[in-house]
Amino acid sequence: MRSLLARVTITVFVTTVVVVLGLILVVNYQVSENFSSYLDMRGMHGAMMNHGRMAVTMEPPEQQFILSLKHSLVVAGTMMLGIGAVVSYYLARSIAVPVIKLNKAVNDVAAGNLDSTVAVTRQDEVGQLATAFNEMTVKLKSSTVLRQRFLAGVAHELRTPLTILKANLEGIADGVITADQEQIHSLTEEVDRLTKLVGELRELSFLEAGQANPEYRKVDVVNTLRQVIQKSRPLATEKNLLLTIEINEPISTIWADITMLQQMVYNLIMNGIRYTTEGGIKVTVVQTSEAIEIAVIDTGIGIAEEDIEHIFDHFYRVDQARTKKSGGTGLGLALVKQMVLAHGGQVYVTSTLGQGSTFTLRLPLNIHQKHIVSP
Repeated sequence: MRSLLARVTITVFVTTVVVVLGLILVVNYQVSENFSSYLDMRGMHGAMMNHGRMAVTMEPPEQQFILSLKHSLVVAGTMMLGIGAVVSYYLARSIAVPVIKLNKAVNDVAAGNLDSTVAVTRQDEVGQLATAFNEMTVKLKSSTVLRQRFLAGVAHELRTPLTILKANLEGIADGVITADQEQIHSLTEEVDRLTKLVGELRELSFLEAGQANPEYRKVDVVNTLRQVIQKSRPLATEKNLLLTIEINEPISTIWADITMLQQMVYNLIMNGIRYTTEGGIKVTVVQTSEAIEIAVIDTGIGIAEEDIEHIFDHFYRVDQARTKKSGGTGLGLALVKQMVLAHGGQVYVTSTLGQGSTFTLRLPLNIHQKHIVSP
C-alpha cells in the first residue's frame, strides 16, 4: 500500500478498534463480575462447578438485564468505531494531504519549475516544513538567476574585447590596419583588460568557494588607508574630484590580510570616482568595542532603492548606460563583499538618489586566525 493517506487512516483506525474492543471487554467483564457478586449476596445466585469453571444460573429478569447490557455495549462500540473511522480519516488527511502537496511541489522543483510553492495554512511542524520549503525555493531561484546572470555577464564581458582583438588582427593581416605604436598600444589595453577580468573572475570564484584564505597579520589601518588614497588620488584629480581621509580618534591595529584590505578600499574608492561627477570622495574610520568601520562616502549619482539589494551582484551596474571602460568590469563590489565575508565582517550601503552613497566596511577587531603570517 503506497498511499500515505490510506496507511495513516488504517493505522489510526486499527488503533481505535483495538482500544474500543478492549474497553468493551473490560466493561463487560467488570459488569458481569459485579452483577454476579450482587446476585450472590441476595441469595438469588445458583452455581455449579463444571470442569473447574463457574456456571451462573440467573432468573429471566437478570438474563434480560445482561442481554440488554451486552446489546448496549455492542451499539455503543459500533458508534464509537464509526466515529473513530471518521476521526481517523480526517486526522490522517490533516497529516497526509500537506505532505502529498509538498511532495508534488518538490517534484515540480526537481523538474525545473522554481516558482512552485505550497500554501502555509498551519503553524505546526508541517506548516514549518512548508515555510522552509518556500524559503528554499526562493533562494534556489535567486541563486539560479544569479548564476545565469553571471554566465551571461562573463560571455558579454569577454565577447567585446575578443571581437576587437580579432577585427584588428585581421585588419593588420589584410594590410587594412597599420601595426604602428598606437595600434599596438590599443591592442595591449584590450589584452590587459581581459587579463584583469580573468584574474578577478578567478579570485572571485576562489573566495565564493571558500578556498581563498586571508593571510592574517597585524595591519595599521590608518597607514594602509593613506597608501590606498595616495594611489587613487591621480584618478580622482583627473575628474576634478577631492579625495580625503578623516580620522578623529586613535585607531587600533587589526588582524587582516593587508592585500585584501587594500583591494576592498581601492574598489570602493574607484566605484565612487566612476559614479561621481562633482564634489568628491571622503574616507572615514571609526572604532567600536568590537570592530573598525571604514566608510567611503561619495557625492555621486546615488543608488535607487530597488538597486541596493543587487549592488554587490556580479556584473551589476547602477547606470546601465555607462561603457565598460568607464564603468569597470562589474566585479569590484562583488569582490569587496566576498573579501569582507572572508574576514568575518560585513559590508553595507546607504544611499540617496542624486546625492551620493556611503559604503561601510565593518571588520572585527578579534577574529579567529587560521593562516597567520608573521609581520
